[in-house]
Amino acid sequence: MKTIYISKSGSSVTGPLNRTWGAFGGASSLWRTLSEEQYRAWDEAAKRENRRRHLARGHRINAQNLFTEINSQQTFLGLPPYLFPPDRPAFDLDPMGPLMVGDGSDGFTLKLGVPKVPAGHILVFGARPCSPGRRYCDKLRYLCLLPAPTGGLSDLAAPYCERHGVPWPGSRVIIATQHQVDGWRDIPRRLDVIIPGGPGPAA
Repeated sequence: MKTIYISKSGSSVTGPLNRTWGAFGGASSLWRTLSEEQYRAWDEAAKRENRRRHLARGHRINAQNLFTEINSQQTFLGLPPYLFPPDRPAFDLDPMGPLMVGDGSDGFTLKLGVPKVPAGHILVFGARPCSPGRRYCDKLRYLCLLPAPTGGLSDLAAPYCERHGVPWPGSRVIIATQHQVDGWRDIPRRLDVIIPGGPGPAA
């Protein structure tokens, strides 16, 4: 599953993007050290995954693709690699949300409703503030792992503002969450909210 949320725009390399490339390279190198038994196990796992994803011929993944995908995602979070393929988990379908903004004692607040904390890890991505009329964005950058919720709410203001600055009144804030368990990632879940106030600049 290709993750589209770490942008390659511009000539500079961001910390998360540099970490992504490093994780991919490390997983690719590790592949060459496996035993024949481990190669066969990844071959069988790739066949199962191709059937699950219903990938057409010419777009199917092979054992090395799957190994690199899972282990680069493990490395990105500082987790140990899998030399044998882990079982695909059943991801929690309970949605997170809503995404809420407000004015707190420290200024801008951005909080995400977390009804239940799932197993594994939740990655949070965010786009720079945009026009309220903009409904789609594919340039979301990695912000953080989901902070531990307090009273059913996770505070995202600090990681969001560190990456994108404080959004202006009337702008739309778009984030996405993605669940990772044992190196497998679920599809991203998009949430957005409009900052109260006047209209912002055009997109």
